[in-house]
Amino acid sequence: MARIGILEDNTRIAKFCATYLQFEGHEVIIYEHPRACLAALLSQPESSESAQAAHSLPIDLLILDLHLPDISGVQVLHSLRSCPQTQALPLIFCTAATSTEIVRAKRVAPDAEFIEKPFKLQTVISAVRAALSRSDSTISETYDK
Repeated sequence: MARIGILEDNTRIAKFCATYLQFEGHEVIIYEHPRACLAALLSQPESSESAQAAHSLPIDLLILDLHLPDISGVQVLHSLRSCPQTQALPLIFCTAATSTEIVRAKRVAPDAEFIEKPFKLQTVISAVRAALSRSDSTISETYDK
């Protein structure tokens, strides 16, 4: 199964998602603050292949809230996409953000899944499966070249 990071400022939502994802067999890391998440993901050693770099990360997928304290989710997103190690990291936006914020986020990461709060846990599982499936096919295409 996958290693999933959750960057969500509502600890109840984060723990609830983590428990359900762990029940599904995933390993989960909850990042309590955007700076902690960025430090964990951006401090990885650089690699020339983005697919290889994604495998050296502590997570395989990030569930990202767009409304966060101190640093917005869109700023986190820009940081992740501007770094070679995290450019290919699959993302799921899990948010109650406005449509304008969602459009801005989708411009930066058009391949990201999106879950609107409030949500059903099955929606999270479906989004995780879709994001990981898309990621696996992207990695296969990279290695087939």
